Amino acid sequence: MVIAMEKKKIINNFKTEYINNMKLYSDYNDSLFKIDDFRKWKDSLIERSNSIRKMFLDNEKMISDIKNVLNELDDESADLLSNVIKKFNKENIHDSSIMIEIINKLIDYFEKKENIDYDRLIMLNLIGALEEMEFYLRMDSNNKFVNPKEKYLKVLSYKNHYDEIKTVDGRRGIFLAYYNLIGPLADIVNEERDNIIKYYKEVRKFYYSDIVQNKDDDIDKLEEEMVYINDTFLSNFIYYINSPLKDEYFKLIEKLDKSDLEKNQILSIDLAIKFVNNELSLDELVESLVELFIQYVGNGLRYNGKDANLNKFCNALDIADVIFYLLKENDYDENKKYNLIPKIGFALFDYIGSVPYKDYTSYFDDICADLFEKLLPFCQNRTYKDELLTMLILRRQPITYIHSIMVEKISVAIAKEILKNKRELFSDLIELGYDTDDKIIEYISNAAFYHDLGKCLTLGVINLQNRKLTDEEFKFIKMHPAKSIVLLNNDDSFKEYYDVMLGHHKFYDGNGGYPIEFDNLKSKYKSAIDLISIADSTDAATDILGRNYTVGKSFSTLINELNQFKGTRYNPDIVQIINDSNELIEYLDELTNEKRIEVYFEVYKKIINQF
Repeated sequence: MVIAMEKKKIINNFKTEYINNMKLYSDYNDSLFKIDDFRKWKDSLIERSNSIRKMFLDNEKMISDIKNVLNELDDESADLLSNVIKKFNKENIHDSSIMIEIINKLIDYFEKKENIDYDRLIMLNLIGALEEMEFYLRMDSNNKFVNPKEKYLKVLSYKNHYDEIKTVDGRRGIFLAYYNLIGPLADIVNEERDNIIKYYKEVRKFYYSDIVQNKDDDIDKLEEEMVYINDTFLSNFIYYINSPLKDEYFKLIEKLDKSDLEKNQILSIDLAIKFVNNELSLDELVESLVELFIQYVGNGLRYNGKDANLNKFCNALDIADVIFYLLKENDYDENKKYNLIPKIGFALFDYIGSVPYKDYTSYFDDICADLFEKLLPFCQNRTYKDELLTMLILRRQPITYIHSIMVEKISVAIAKEILKNKRELFSDLIELGYDTDDKIIEYISNAAFYHDLGKCLTLGVINLQNRKLTDEEFKFIKMHPAKSIVLLNNDDSFKEYYDVMLGHHKFYDGNGGYPIEFDNLKSKYKSAIDLISIADSTDAATDILGRNYTVGKSFSTLINELNQFKGTRYNPDIVQIINDSNELIEYLDELTNEKRIEVYFEVYKKIINQF
C-alpha cells in the first residue's frame, strides 16, 4: 500500500522530473541540428547518449511508481494527477501511452463520484481523445485499442448539464469536441466524413440556443470557437465536390457568415461553388487555386515559430490538398499535371524541413508521410520518387535515415564477399535477371536503403528512447514492414523490393519473426531477405548512439550470436561467409564502432546544410 504522503511525493516528482526529462530529450535531439563542427557535435552526441540512458532508467522508475498510485486512487491523488495531465497538455508534452493510461483511470474514478465534476471530466476526455487520435489513429485509423470518438461524444452528452458546468473553459470544451469531430477526426477516419454535416448542424443549433446565448460572459470565447468550427467545416469541401451530399453541403456554405475568414479562404470557397455550379472549368479552378497557393508560400515560406506563419502553411496545405484531389479525380492535361504537382509538393516539404524536430512533432511527421502518399502517383520516374523518399525520411526521420545507410553499407560489404566466394547464394536473384555483379550490388543497395520505409508511418513510437515501449506500442513497431507497402501505395516501380520490406524481420527458417502472414520461404528474393536481415540485426545490436536505451554490443560479440542462431534465425551460409573473412570482420567492426559517428555526422550535416 502506498501511503498518502508518499503518493503526493511520487505525483509531484512525476509532474516536475518527467516533464523536465521530456523537454531535455527534445532539446538534446534538436541541438544536434545546430552544430556543424565535428568535434563539438561528437561531444554533444555522446553527452546526449549518456544522458538519455540515465533518463530511460529514471523515467521507468517514475512510471512504475505512478502505476502503483493509479491502483490505489483516492480524492487527493486523483486531483493531483488531473493537474499533471493538465500541465502535460499545457506544456505540449505528448507521451500518449502513459497519458492515456492515467486519463482512463481518472475518468473511471471521477464518473463514479456522487457529485459529478463536469469541468474535470470534459478536460480529461478532450485531452484523452486528442492523444488517442493524434498518436494511435494517425498510425492506424482502424485501431480498435482506442476510441476518441467515444470520448468526444461523452463530452457532447454533457450539453444536458450545461448549467452545471462551472467554467467558461468547461463549456467551451463542448465546442472543442464538435470541432474535432468535424475536422481532425473526420480527416483521419474516412468513415467519419459522413457525419460532418450532421455535427455541424447540431453545433450551430446548440450555439444559437438560449442556454448558450444567455451566458453573456461566454460569448466572446464561444464565438471564437465557432469561427474555428466554421473554418474547418469549410475546409472539408474537398470531400463534397463529388459527394451525394454535395448540394446540402454547398447550400450550407452559401448561407454561412464568412466575415471572420481570410480573403483567400473566401475566394477558394467561392471558386469551389462556381466549379460545382459549372460556372468555372477545371483548368480555371486549378489555375486560380495555384495562384492562391503561391500567395501563401511566396518565394519560400519558412517556419518562424509564430502562429500567423503556421496558419499560412496550413492554408497553403489545404489548397494543395484540393489541387491534389482535383487532379487525381478529374481528367487534366498530363504534362501540366506532372509539372505542377512536384513544385507544390517540394514547396511544402521546404517549409516542413525548416521546422525544428521538437515543434509539433506528430503533426508534421504525419503531414510529411501524407504528402509523400499524395505526391507519389504524380511522379513520372524513379528519380523523382527517390528524391521524395529522401526528403520524407531525411527531414523527419534522421535516425531511420542513418539506420538505412548503415544497413546499406553492411549489406553491400557482405554481398561483395558473397559474390567473391560463393556467388551461387544469389542464384535466385540471378534467375530474376540480376545477372551481373553490378546489378546484384545495385539491387542489394536499394533494397537495404528502402527496407524500413514503413517506419515513416509509425512515427510516434519508432524512435522513442526515453522509456520502455508498452505492449501496444510494440504492436505498432511490428506493423512497420507492412506499412512500407501502404506508404508506397503498391507502386510498381518499387515492387522488386516489397519482399525485403516485408521479410527482413522474419527468421531464416520461417519459424519466427514478423509479420506472421508473410512466408519468406516462398519468396523469390529469399537471399536478399536473409542478407538484409543479418545487416539489420547487426546495425541495431551495435548502435549505442541512436539507440540510447541499450548498452550495445561490439561486432565481435555479435558474431557469436550470429553463429549461435545460424540455421534458425540467420542464414548459415551467409554467417559462414562472414566467419571466413577477417577483412570483412575488420571492416564491419570498424564501421559499427568508430566509423558510425562519422556516418551520423554526415547525415546531420546534410540536414543542416540542405534544410
